[in-house]
Amino acid sequence: MRNYYDILGISRDATQAQIKAAYRVLAKKYHPDSSSGRDEDKERFQEIQEAYAVLSDPEKRKMYHYYGHETYRKSYYAQHASSQTASDDSEVKDGHCGACAHGRKPSEEEGPPPQSIRIAVWLDPEETLDTVIKDAYYTERIPNPDTASRLKFIEKNWKFQVKIPDGSYDHQFFILEDIICDGEEFIEHQKIQNPDKIYVIIILLRDKPGFVRQGYHLYTDYTVDYHTLVLGGTVKIPVLKGEVLFDIPAGTTPEQKLRLVNQGLVRPKKMGGRGDLYVKLHIRIPQELTIPQLSAMLKLREAMETDSEGLA
Repeated sequence: MRNYYDILGISRDATQAQIKAAYRVLAKKYHPDSSSGRDEDKERFQEIQEAYAVLSDPEKRKMYHYYGHETYRKSYYAQHASSQTASDDSEVKDGHCGACAHGRKPSEEEGPPPQSIRIAVWLDPEETLDTVIKDAYYTERIPNPDTASRLKFIEKNWKFQVKIPDGSYDHQFFILEDIICDGEEFIEHQKIQNPDKIYVIIILLRDKPGFVRQGYHLYTDYTVDYHTLVLGGTVKIPVLKGEVLFDIPAGTTPEQKLRLVNQGLVRPKKMGGRGDLYVKLHIRIPQELTIPQLSAMLKLREAMETDSEGLA
């Protein structure tokens, strides 16, 4: 499978100047305005743009090295990068990747082995709290067994299952052979065809609706009745998995933030524990009141106004 360096015809340790020079030569050669206009030239030009967009950006290039070509392109870059056009006179600028946007960068000391084949497995945040069985997918180019076909290579799609242990975290990686539980055929095939390759599973987390991620902390909003804020009370606050009871003290003001310790995302083992959950309180205003409720509110308002006049 050709990677971005192959597409630009440069080495993995190429400098930014070499990357830019290679891009300009190829972009000029395959640009729709200067090439033959063949479909294959258009596809090649798009590949060149994509490769340059990643390798010309130091942060994206670092992420690309971490994830590997297939995982970055299909499971990460394809979901977060916005497509842009480029000419041979301007540099390509595309959308940011999700990891950079959240400030979540993998630790170099925890990175997978260099040149290993990375396979992404996506988890919902709550799935990191338990051991889960997940499907994993890998696509490789193999020689076409149909010698009469014009295509020299075809894609072979593999599907197998892996067992992700509880306490996994964003960007964590596992050696595939250590966690595979349904894919012996894939392992045996790769040992024969690619005996020097190391295959790793990289964990990527989806966003959880209603929660915002910042590092390993989570942020959410919670609506509370007026009387609970005034008088205090116990409420059920949604967390990653289920709900937790929280005692709101009397006299709590709207927009106040609560901190639920250790209810955020799982952190790497060297950091320990989990991040925290921060809850911003909002007051719930009823749109309709029953007659008893209306009577009580009117009495409350009268009492509050009377107290205010007495203090004046």
